[in-house]
Amino acid sequence: MSSSGPIAADAVVTRNDAMVAVEVDGTVVMMSMEQGMYFGLDGVGPRIWSLLATPRTVGDLCRVLQEEFEVESEVCRGEVLEFLAELVESGLVQVDREATAPTRPAAGA
Repeated sequence: MSSSGPIAADAVVTRNDAMVAVEVDGTVVMMSMEQGMYFGLDGVGPRIWSLLATPRTVGDLCRVLQEEFEVESEVCRGEVLEFLAELVESGLVQVDREATAPTRPAAGA
């Protein structure tokens, strides 16, 4: 998996499975056993972390967040990309620019 360069809307983002994470009062608190460091996610961060339980594209993340929160498309995309870049830099998620996200069955299927 590659994490260099800008993240595209069709890039698949996955959690780093080595992270130990728990939710406490709306904040996700994580520990990297590899790095010996603690991390915390608040605001919309815990929702994004929850959504990444299944590998997703950036575009899919933005679509779900726009359905759940009142946010414009461009604002959502920009903030999600910035947040994901921070997660990549911290080693919390990985980006695979060549993979395709798992397909989900159509509604009602």
